[in-house]
Amino acid sequence: MNKLKFLIFYITVFLFNFNIVFANQYSDISLSGNSRVSKETVISIIDFKKNQNYSLDDINLFQKKLFETNFFKDIKINLTDNNIEIIVIENPIIDFFYIEGVKNKSREEFFYDNLLLGQNKIFSENLLNQDIELIKSVFQQSGYFDTIVTPKISKTNNQNINLVLSVNRGEKFKVNEIFFTGEKIFSNSVLNDVISSSIHGWWKFLSQSTLVSESRLEYDKKLLKDFYLSEGYYDVQISSANIEFVENKNLANLYFSINSGPKYSFAEYSLQDNSSILNKKNKEDIKAIIDKKIINHYSLDILNDYKIKIYEYLNRNKIEFVKFDIVEEKNKSNGILLNFVFQQSKKSFIDLINVKGNSITNENVIRRELVFAEGDSFANYKLEESKKNLENTRIFKSIDTKIINKSNELVDVEINVVEQPTGSISAGIGAGTAGASVSTNLNEKNLFGMGISSNTNLSIGTEKISGNFRFGIPDFKNSGNEFFYNFYILDTDYSNSGYESTVVGNSASLNYDLFEDISLNVGVGFDRDSIDTNSNASSLYKSREGSYMTYKTFYSVQNDKRDRVFQPTKGHRIGFGQTLGLPLSDIPYIGNNVYGSYYKPISKNFIMNLKAGANSINSLSNSKDVKLSDRKFLTNKSLRGFESFGVGPKDGSDHIGGNYSAYGSISSTFPNPFPDKWNAKSLIFLDAGNVWGVDFDDSKDKSKIRSSTGISLEWVSPLGPLSFTLSETLSSANGDLEESFSFEIGSTF
Repeated sequence: MNKLKFLIFYITVFLFNFNIVFANQYSDISLSGNSRVSKETVISIIDFKKNQNYSLDDINLFQKKLFETNFFKDIKINLTDNNIEIIVIENPIIDFFYIEGVKNKSREEFFYDNLLLGQNKIFSENLLNQDIELIKSVFQQSGYFDTIVTPKISKTNNQNINLVLSVNRGEKFKVNEIFFTGEKIFSNSVLNDVISSSIHGWWKFLSQSTLVSESRLEYDKKLLKDFYLSEGYYDVQISSANIEFVENKNLANLYFSINSGPKYSFAEYSLQDNSSILNKKNKEDIKAIIDKKIINHYSLDILNDYKIKIYEYLNRNKIEFVKFDIVEEKNKSNGILLNFVFQQSKKSFIDLINVKGNSITNENVIRRELVFAEGDSFANYKLEESKKNLENTRIFKSIDTKIINKSNELVDVEINVVEQPTGSISAGIGAGTAGASVSTNLNEKNLFGMGISSNTNLSIGTEKISGNFRFGIPDFKNSGNEFFYNFYILDTDYSNSGYESTVVGNSASLNYDLFEDISLNVGVGFDRDSIDTNSNASSLYKSREGSYMTYKTFYSVQNDKRDRVFQPTKGHRIGFGQTLGLPLSDIPYIGNNVYGSYYKPISKNFIMNLKAGANSINSLSNSKDVKLSDRKFLTNKSLRGFESFGVGPKDGSDHIGGNYSAYGSISSTFPNPFPDKWNAKSLIFLDAGNVWGVDFDDSKDKSKIRSSTGISLEWVSPLGPLSFTLSETLSSANGDLEESFSFEIGSTF
């Protein structure tokens, strides 16, 4: 063993001395083959010093540095006794550069702005390969995985070149199936709601979520991990996310491998303040913040809320230059111990904020999402919260931040953003017992580069045609509130109601965040409504025809604590609103609306939902009753087992609605025998509702509570999303239109 160590030591010493022995001193270099790059430039690049010893490793490093410049196609180095001879072949200059085959104008402009090669630039094979990979990568993000980029190179008379990059993007790859494997705990239908990717179907021909994308796949991994962490699975691992292409088809399957691990609960927590930053009252206040939000199972969402609320408290109480962190520790009984650690941090103030990379987006759009400004104290949490705000705009593909120390107490903050396409188009086709419809929807999140969101949609149905244009301005007039403007056209001709209405109107409103999860919306608007009754309507009903002008003001308050907007599994939402038809209106009125819903997971397969709502409208004129189109009805989504607009007071054969309506429902999901991969959801329900009050003819008012029970099935089938409902009426009134079976195929997305 000692001999082996001695041998290794001897070889190491020998090689070291060999390198020194074969180092030589060189007095100069010579350069040949160059026409554009000067000898002085080469000396500067390799940092050559006369009469200095250089080894073979140094000479190899010279060659590497020269190749890295991309100035040269070939480099040879010969050594003499005291001279280094460098022979080069220079890369040519590109006289003409063109990209062909890119049909999207904005994508073409992106390539011209971001490719390394271009007109009057130096050509190299290395740069060409990098540009080809960039083009392929950009097309992959839009679902094109067979993109071919063919370079066409031709020499010019002056030994320069013309370069054309011919792009054949191929066909888009769509998501064929999505598989969740391993210890996943949750059903496929739940996990499909979590991720952003969705299975391709004919009804989603304009949806971007069905395109196969590696960046979307990574994003889906993050969504899945955050979901499990928020549900208490502290050890969760999304061990892999893979794309498997279907042979001879432009389709691919997505595979997510999940190991959830056990579920954890919050155990004890403690406050650690070794620097005595907090006084007794501060600690009591912070403990109250923690106690208010703590729940049984571990949740990443709760920890993120803690960080936001505690930092807000520190900022509000002028407790600055504090580094705060939550240290998590597992115990033996699947519990998570939390240690809230407060430490004194270095005093730093922000001198300059530099924003880079925003070629489309106005800088003020980025700055308004920052929670700091020049001159403010610097803290990491402010940077993290600002980055999160920018990510939530969904305007940017990526956001990178950099802190540059300028002095002991001054820092510059550099924010680099990469913009992404912010417009989208979607469409939907639906048909069922309630009629059929075709709709299209255009969305833009960054109109004119000002961070303005806009939405334009058109829906054409058998009983309703609607068109709507809406835009929202965040942080309106630097108030922190959002301004909305809405222009709409609505034509309705419900077979059960006996009249046709055409409304053209607009409204403007401001949205305020009053408290956490509580928002207030206040606005004004006006519309013109033309009403025509059916030819077989009663004379009393026909007397309510005409055109009506309405000027109104409105407000609504909402508290939304659901875990997600689409198919929530826990939390609640409650709201209340009023609308006042002003005295200038043809028929002034007051309308009221209250609603609420509550979601509670009982077990893995049972999620209970309670919901209820009530509406009313009353004329403020002694001589005029509310117009027909303002009267209240119930649809078959609020009261299953009955046709939409098919219950309540009647005038002859027409359901005329009421001044009041109310509904309530209790339902629960339950297991079904269908395979998990079908993404089928089933629920059982009990509904109740009523429509009453006829201000223009009391004799028509016959109030009675209607109720029904039944089961419903939702299934994402090869034909499209299918919904089936079987209902049994428990109570009804004479003249009600019952509907024991209803279905719907297709959707809007």
